[in-house]
Amino acid sequence: MILRYLQHTHLDIMLKSAFLLSLFTLVSFAANCQTVFQEGQGMWLMFFNRTEIAEKWSIHTEIQDRSYNISHKEEQLLLRGGVNYHLKKNLWVTAGYGYIESYPPDDAVGNTVLEHRIWQQGLYFHSIGRFFIEHRGRVEQRFVGTEYRDRIRYRLMVNAPLNKERMGPKTLFISVYNEAFFHIEDSPYDRNRFYTAIGYQFNRSLNVQTGWLGQNFNGKTKGYLQVALFANLLWSDPS
Repeated sequence: MILRYLQHTHLDIMLKSAFLLSLFTLVSFAANCQTVFQEGQGMWLMFFNRTEIAEKWSIHTEIQDRSYNISHKEEQLLLRGGVNYHLKKNLWVTAGYGYIESYPPDDAVGNTVLEHRIWQQGLYFHSIGRFFIEHRGRVEQRFVGTEYRDRIRYRLMVNAPLNKERMGPKTLFISVYNEAFFHIEDSPYDRNRFYTAIGYQFNRSLNVQTGWLGQNFNGKTKGYLQVALFANLLWSDPS
């Protein structure tokens, strides 16, 4: 019994320490984004869906309409889908395909660039107190125009309810994440994204979020206003 207690206590300390270190990393990144408004503000409108098709299977679909600025000058259209297999309640693996159109800005000469993307990922969920934490690791095989590139990315996301002790229906919450992207073939660093938002969980299938994302890319950091709708079709009881 004593050994079990010590093991549990040690694990609890490790989880809390890891969470605090990750939170410090997110705050540090946000504090250093001093040049973010120099590049203008863009906008991302997003829709996400997960539909359960069996006890351990679900389908992921999403649409993202990304703009260079608030006036909605098109920057990128992203369509992504995948199939999730639920190894456990809190551990999923996914494989999917993405179609991306990237458009040149008004002041640049260029054509629309098409990308076909194959991707695989792992999702792991857990909680520390009232904080719901998601770890996402993703590998991408990208066919961009006539070029091929591999990329890996890792995202740490934390959701925390504001008006309740736990996430659930009729919950106002905050969401924060940081995601780092790395190339495999050449110079490792690709980009970094920091996101913070406020959301409302209407029921276990529907929530909306609005927030701000800072993306560091090519030595510059640009901000994007984000509005996202998550609408899922869930047949099983998640409790």
